[in-house]
Amino acid sequence: MKLATLLLKADLKREEKGQRKVRRSAHDIPWTNVHLLKDIGLDPEGRSTRASVPDTVKVERRVRHLRRV
Repeated sequence: MKLATLLLKADLKREEKGQRKVRRSAHDIPWTNVHLLKDIGLDPEGRSTRASVPDTVKVERRVRHLRRV
């Protein structure tokens, strides 16, 4: 029984260690790769490339689309 619990604990620790690496890499931003930054929506300096559109423009587009439909 002691051997079985020891092996189970070792297996659980190994799985947790792998999960930590995956979580860490999920938030690792590739600052040196311009193409990947562009895919994410960032410029090389780390600022967002997406321009926010005013609400009035969004409403006008929606109304125009609804009239067309």
